[in-house]
Amino acid sequence: MKKVLFCITVLLTGGFNTLSAESEAPAAEVVNKVSLIQKQLKPGSVVKNVPNKLGFTRYTLSNGVTVLFHKDTQCTNEVTMYALSNGGTSLYPDMLPANQKALNECLVISGLGRFSESELRKALAGHEVSVTPYIGLYGEFISSATTTKEMETMFQLNHLYFTSLRSDLDAFNTWRENKRQEIVNQKDEPSISMTSKELDVVNYDLVMQVAAQRFSNAGDFTFVITGNISESELIPLLEKYIASLPTRKKHEHANYRAYDNDTTFRIS
Repeated sequence: MKKVLFCITVLLTGGFNTLSAESEAPAAEVVNKVSLIQKQLKPGSVVKNVPNKLGFTRYTLSNGVTVLFHKDTQCTNEVTMYALSNGGTSLYPDMLPANQKALNECLVISGLGRFSESELRKALAGHEVSVTPYIGLYGEFISSATTTKEMETMFQLNHLYFTSLRSDLDAFNTWRENKRQEIVNQKDEPSISMTSKELDVVNYDLVMQVAAQRFSNAGDFTFVITGNISESELIPLLEKYIASLPTRKKHEHANYRAYDNDTTFRIS
């Protein structure tokens, strides 16, 4: 539990900035069940179930992932899930600052699985689900929220962030040009965190490689789930979408000395 609270602290202090999967999706009158994963998944299982004094139940899954679940009877319809891991960009001390600044926006604009960003928004139109990945200085994080009826969609999106990140060079070029225009429009009172020179040297391929590495090992994450749901509702989703994720035994630690001194960053 200490690890979870610690991860939340370092990630939030790293400058958390949400980019919701449903924030700009148009409303739909009829919401159909969405299937974001086409391939057949091989479910795992819950191998250990241990309640603790803080009101959480700790599940250990067959692939080694730890899940903490709190049944919140005060929460009538909302379900939240946080996936937390140590590491972040502190493990890449030679990474160009421009690449660090672009990392999270590139992660979102690239889409997911077989969907471009715009296709994903259309697929999720009318669905009350928000799943936001974020890579901070000392850890990586996926923040998710949905309704009890849309839990499976939330779990599918989380699964895809671990298994099916995609690259979209056209989307990146469009994003970069839009950033340039924002800089021009706000010349007198600049609020864009990046400069034109930094936009010129962003290495999109490298950025997406780093993003893929940060979410390549689900076994290094702790999942924290809260909602007014039963174990009979939750466990099948854990076994299908979380216990099926690829894992390794390696557990990383953030490099808290990475930014102690001025670092000479190299363009990579």
